[in-house]
Amino acid sequence: MVKKVFPTIQCNQQTLLSPYEGHYVEKDFWIKLEKTKNYALSANKESDLLIVNIGKDGLISVSENYHEGQNYDCSFEQKSVLWSCEYTYKCIKLQVDSQKQLFISEFMYEPKKIASLPNEIPMVGSLIRVGTSYDESVYFEKIFQHKCYTSEVGEKWCFGKDEISIDNKVHKVYLELDIIFTPKYGNALAFDDQLSGDLFVFVPYKNGWKIFQDSWIDSENHVEVNPLTDKPWRILHE
Repeated sequence: MVKKVFPTIQCNQQTLLSPYEGHYVEKDFWIKLEKTKNYALSANKESDLLIVNIGKDGLISVSENYHEGQNYDCSFEQKSVLWSCEYTYKCIKLQVDSQKQLFISEFMYEPKKIASLPNEIPMVGSLIRVGTSYDESVYFEKIFQHKCYTSEVGEKWCFGKDEISIDNKVHKVYLELDIIFTPKYGNALAFDDQLSGDLFVFVPYKNGWKIFQDSWIDSENHVEVNPLTDKPWRILHE
């Protein structure tokens, strides 16, 4: 690895974070997602949803709401504390507790000021490891759990890993994780082969799902959907 020099530090300790490889999300969000099976409802909160990826090479990516993010490619240890810095020479502190929960500093700091910081600085977390780094399929699997359902018109729907089989025909799908421009009432899925419409929004219903055809909320022809009163495109039952 090429040694990258920052003011007052040298980026030659990147592998310090390799043992913590993984995809981390806020623990409260993950618990809520398990209960609601509704990504938009779980992610749509007052504060930004924080997502952290730590690669096998120790490189870090921190994202807010899957809309904005920052990479940190310079890690080092100072006074037994882990730090990682990005290209503008701003750094975050990282902590991993005995339960392998991740915490990161609420604010960023210049390297030259780190030595003078108090031992306790504002931290955010806890974040828990839910999969390997950059594996975004964990949300889809958490919600749909590889189950099968029957629609009201007799179709057999089965959920796999980022795919849905409808009467044995497999469709690759993507759960839209950036909810800035997606409907806020359910799980917005985009089909690679576009069955019809822009998005299919899955809303938990009894022991299955209501499915609504919808679109991105900033699209020209977007029409607001009310999942409580509007007729769904499909209803799935176990």
